[in-house]
Amino acid sequence: MSSLSIGIVIYCLTHWLQIPYGWALFIVVIRAAFWACAVDIHNFDIKVDGRTLSGPTLIFSSQPVSIDLGDVDPEFVSEWMGTFSVHDSTGNDVMAHYRYYLPEDRLVLRGLIERLRRPRPTASVG
Repeated sequence: MSSLSIGIVIYCLTHWLQIPYGWALFIVVIRAAFWACAVDIHNFDIKVDGRTLSGPTLIFSSQPVSIDLGDVDPEFVSEWMGTFSVHDSTGNDVMAHYRYYLPEDRLVLRGLIERLRRPRPTASVG
């Protein structure tokens, strides 16, 4: 997905804006270098501590937020194109790309997201 988006950016720069291919690549590399220098990668960490999930709030944001997993309704848990999002009832959300994490961590995250998407059984009265 990342390679596809970079390809689309280069295509748009070269064909729509008529920027020479070399300069388009230079712009993409400078943008990536700026992103690498400006963002503290540790703010993209996902942490589960008891019933609290902490992580980035927006895909391109580096401000972490914490949500209570007991306050997450399955309808507020989503996955789309390698991105997952978990919202609680107060409007806080943790959102990130799976590709930010190591393959073994992706499996754990996918398992957590899958469990959160399942409706909780309700207690029967009687």
